[in-house]
Amino acid sequence: MDQKIWYMETSEQRRGPFSINELLQKGLTGDSHVWKPGMTDWRRAREVPEMSLGFDLNKIKNEIEIDTYKFMTEENADFRLQIEQLEKSYEDLLDEKFGIKAILKDMEEKDAELCSQVDSLKKNNEESFNLKLDLTVKLKALEDENVQLRTKLKQLFTRLIPQWEEA
Repeated sequence: MDQKIWYMETSEQRRGPFSINELLQKGLTGDSHVWKPGMTDWRRAREVPEMSLGFDLNKIKNEIEIDTYKFMTEENADFRLQIEQLEKSYEDLLDEKFGIKAILKDMEEKDAELCSQVDSLKKNNEESFNLKLDLTVKLKALEDENVQLRTKLKQLFTRLIPQWEEA
């Protein structure tokens, strides 16, 4: 148990009692002068066996904090690198997305152009069909007229041939 039995001398001023932990928190160093009841004189903290353990623990604590700081710094560096890589990947995806959007827009424009051409062809086809139908009707009318003319011509020949044979 950490008892408050220690006194520390700083700038010719003696203060206490403190526990060893409190002394460490107040900046106790190996050169600090300490005393407790039962000691004959003030001694440097590093010369007192109970204090050396505190210094060792404090040193270990500081080393752990330094190692932890180094580890966290390295981890943060790795983490930052991962974030930068993710950001670059995201930017690449955005570029790809915008590239794809441009391609899709181009495809839409070409699709609209093709639809327009198909509509135009359909219209031309309908016009051609109507023209063909109109020509077919006129051709049929001409054929009918041709048949009528042939029939009249045949009738005319049939009337003329007997007359030629008689003559």
